[in-house]
Amino acid sequence: MVIHFFTVGPFQEHTYILSDEKTKEAYLIDPGGENEKVLSYLKKNDFKVKALLVTHGHIDHVAGAAELQRALEAPLWMNAKDQYLLDMLPTISSYFGFSSVPVPKIDRSLSEGEWLDFGDAKIEVIATPGHTPGGLCYRIGNDLFVGDTLFDGSIGRTDLPGGNYDELIQSIKTKLLVLDDSLIVHCGHGPKTTIRKEKKTNPFLTHGTNTSFF
Repeated sequence: MVIHFFTVGPFQEHTYILSDEKTKEAYLIDPGGENEKVLSYLKKNDFKVKALLVTHGHIDHVAGAAELQRALEAPLWMNAKDQYLLDMLPTISSYFGFSSVPVPKIDRSLSEGEWLDFGDAKIEVIATPGHTPGGLCYRIGNDLFVGDTLFDGSIGRTDLPGGNYDELIQSIKTKLLVLDDSLIVHCGHGPKTTIRKEKKTNPFLTHGTNTSFF
């Protein structure tokens, strides 16, 4: 598997492309916009996107979703508990002074314990509510894609509609920190980290600090 990402939009969100060189299949995680970069990369490498995977419904993670659904003729998979965030996209984009962001359609609602085929491997779907009610993480091999659930030294904010601090901490501790320490954690913003590092040094998980960034 090859992992490529683009950092896009005013929130500097990471859009990830996972590709299998043998089958030319790809998954696209959190299409945050600047779709011309994504489309150019996919065309150059002759990748066929199997689905758009979304970790949660905030605007910076789905701003490019509707356009890519059409351009790639690819379905969008996420948890339907975040539908209310998609419905709010026109209002949120207006609030930030952005051009109106079209509302993508959820083609499949993913939930805890599902496994998605990807070449010779599988992607595990892990439910991590707290940042949003429908928050998901995706694990394949030694790589974990967490959206805004967990960051290098921080966690996702919980002061937005649907956020719940206690639920997020519980999700991280019972769903992520129990995984292998060597897992590489690919975050929705900022640098990547590891489960081992966050166990040892993340102040939210070691000292109960209650401040977050995204």
